[in-house]
Amino acid sequence: MFLSVVDRTARTQCLLTGDRPVLAGVSGGADSLALMHSLHRLGFRLVIAHLDHGLRPESTEDAAFVRQKADDLGLPFVGARVDVRAVAEREKLSLEEAARQVRYDFLFAQARRAGAQAVAVAHHADDQVETVLMHFLRGAALSGLSGMSHRRIMPIWDAEIPLVRPLLDLWREDIDAYIRDIGWTPRTDSTNSDTAYFRNHLRHELIPELEEINPRFRDGVLRMADVLGEEDRFLEQLADQAWSACFSGEAEGWVALSRPAFLALEKALQRRVFRRAVGRLRPDLRDIGFDAVERGLAFAAEPSASGQMDLAARLSLTALGERLVVKTWSAELPEDGLPLLLAEEFEGLLMPGNSISLSNGWSLALEETDLEGSGNVQDLPPHEAWMDAETVSLPLTVRGMRPGERWQPLGLAGHSQKLSDFFINEKLPQHLRSRWPLVCSGEQIAWVVGLRPAEPFKVTASTLRILQLQIFRDLQSE
Repeated sequence: MFLSVVDRTARTQCLLTGDRPVLAGVSGGADSLALMHSLHRLGFRLVIAHLDHGLRPESTEDAAFVRQKADDLGLPFVGARVDVRAVAEREKLSLEEAARQVRYDFLFAQARRAGAQAVAVAHHADDQVETVLMHFLRGAALSGLSGMSHRRIMPIWDAEIPLVRPLLDLWREDIDAYIRDIGWTPRTDSTNSDTAYFRNHLRHELIPELEEINPRFRDGVLRMADVLGEEDRFLEQLADQAWSACFSGEAEGWVALSRPAFLALEKALQRRVFRRAVGRLRPDLRDIGFDAVERGLAFAAEPSASGQMDLAARLSLTALGERLVVKTWSAELPEDGLPLLLAEEFEGLLMPGNSISLSNGWSLALEETDLEGSGNVQDLPPHEAWMDAETVSLPLTVRGMRPGERWQPLGLAGHSQKLSDFFINEKLPQHLRSRWPLVCSGEQIAWVVGLRPAEPFKVTASTLRILQLQIFRDLQSE
């Protein structure tokens, strides 16, 4: 019965095949020994991997024991030793978290080296119950209450090699019986009985108490995890569609979402899309936390939301007009390929026949010509502006905005407007305003590049010669 369950799970749930090796993580305990022995008996090609965490005096003996068992079966063995306590102190992690991190780093590195189709670990049904209960007590969402899956790609370790759990449908008593049947004596980890560890406390104290109330408590939790897992997978399919509708671009350190599309989603899908955006920036983050997600959703839904807010894990959320940007603290907000000054303090001079380089492959050029035959001033595209040459003082200055600066947009005769108010009306993101290029004649703004020319320099019926300003982009920069 044991072997038939492992065979079915390994082939139909874990999708293992017999043509490529499987890297099996073996600690020397009953669970991992049963994994190694059963997969070998079923004909799978195995590479046995053991990591000595250096946390117990007997850990060296554990490593030697696993190596000997692999030799007995004629299986290749790889091992290493890592000072987990030093890693925990350096990375400011708990011992449990540090051990998990270095263990999977090691296993997947060895799997890549061996050309393995998967990394197999010995989690079983009791581990599943404990995991679900731990997540429940910590206030997990649906995905946490679904527990562990039989097969999962975990990008933090590898984008292609899955982590598989062939024993996940078997209870601990089934494993112990199998080990007795084959006559092996497993190694015993003394820390497994230390109830100072959260999981051990659940295993040895809380779960037995709950079974006194409901003798089939473990079966109920396992059944619930299976049902919730199916529902979670269904919602993830909906989340895939929602992500496609919301995704608005990404680069190093940031992910952008369409704010209208995001707000049109049901809240359950908003949470999933938001967590997915966070996950693309922090694949090593196991959970950003409910409170951080809810604060992010509330910020996104606020009609007047602008600026940014801190989330967690050195991430922030910024509202940029019609977009929401999740970013790391160190990342620059997206420039969206716009023609910006190369630096806030940049100032250049522009004469007819020359040009000035802007960011993202753009250039700003000036030409002088007769008005006749130049076209209709009413039909100019946004990247071009004409000015009456007689009203302009050369050379023109190209610079950024100044505090409290005012100007006179085209069509606002006899009145001026704060440049900052104009930028707000144009929905120009705040982080771009200080680097938005302004073409000036003397101290007066003549063109807010790409947005609007100024009233005092407009072409009129009496204009004879014009200055043509144009921004253009080098196609090779795209």
